[in-house]
Amino acid sequence: MNQTEQLLKVGRAYIDALNNLDRNQPEKVTHILDILDCVHPEPGCHLGIYIEKPSPNEAPSHMCDQAWFICCRDKHSPIKRIPYRRKNGGVYNYGDMCYLRFTFDFFNHLSIEPTAMGAWQAYLLSIAKTLLPFSGGLYYTKRELIFSHEQLKDISLLFHWERIPELVNLKADVSPSIQIRDKQAIVSCCHWNDWGGLIRESAKITFFNGKVYFLEDFTEQVLFKYDCGIRF
Repeated sequence: MNQTEQLLKVGRAYIDALNNLDRNQPEKVTHILDILDCVHPEPGCHLGIYIEKPSPNEAPSHMCDQAWFICCRDKHSPIKRIPYRRKNGGVYNYGDMCYLRFTFDFFNHLSIEPTAMGAWQAYLLSIAKTLLPFSGGLYYTKRELIFSHEQLKDISLLFHWERIPELVNLKADVSPSIQIRDKQAIVSCCHWNDWGGLIRESAKITFFNGKVYFLEDFTEQVLFKYDCGIRF
């Protein structure tokens, strides 16, 4: 199995696991690390999750809410729970210092193998908040990871517009890739967003003493521009 096939195997298993999380029992996430087997919580720590709790009538419980992974010392003690909430209710993006501090703290309690697969798994953890449940305006940030052209064909079936052939016949390679240079890894992965289209994101991951020291330089290349036109 070559590197791309290994990345795809882990990526697909991870997405399946996120899609099948029980929102009524969000503490049951230990199986995620059976998939992300290069990620090891420090002694006395375990992977946890904050997830939006569904309201009785299935309506969103908050105007804007989303989920993300956390580190816990026990079931009831997240080390740090809220990474991004501004006083005005807005959301911090990757480049904002509040979210970067949360990310650094989160990965500071995880040992991650400084390999291509370790970098891939660190990246998958870092973007979980774009894949887990949303409500309100945060749908603007929701993404679907794209690993193959078959997925693009599935997306095209949702739309009735003249550019479908252009999307289906796109020549760009959409598989993920990892480049390792000394203590840094560049992770490149495609995703679909209904307000941006097909985007290849690249992230720089720095390893230090067996940990992810920093995730930075999340850059985007638009491979196919699309906007669904919906406004919340």
